[in-house]
Amino acid sequence: MIRKVLAVAAAGLLTFGVASTAEAGGGTGPAEPGARSKADCPRGYVCVWNNTSFSGKPKWKSKGNLYDLKSSKGVSIFNNGWASPGADHIRFKYTWPHGSYGVGCLHYPPDGDTTTQIGEKGTLNYAKWGGEC
Repeated sequence: MIRKVLAVAAAGLLTFGVASTAEAGGGTGPAEPGARSKADCPRGYVCVWNNTSFSGKPKWKSKGNLYDLKSSKGVSIFNNGWASPGADHIRFKYTWPHGSYGVGCLHYPPDGDTTTQIGEKGTLNYAKWGGEC
């Protein structure tokens, strides 16, 4: 049973596309997709869009934890938190309708990977603050 759960979790993680946030200003290359929409996520919050492109305003945002968010399209998640030892990373779990799931962890800016996009209909079971990934 444990092997099956680990295999399903590993397969689910392969579906996550993780990208770092772009710095504002005069960088070289094209602007990051969704950069304007991410501006709608206040510093200190975790924000979740009901799409995989960070389009529009976040549907859910919180300084606290988020639970049981249903999406018919997939989600985009952005950790726009501050450094706070023990409570500055976002751990998340996403479950697809067929029962498989994936888990992950997002750093705060500028500490590495701060975003993820998860395709397909499903449920973001939780996005909760915690310590180092």
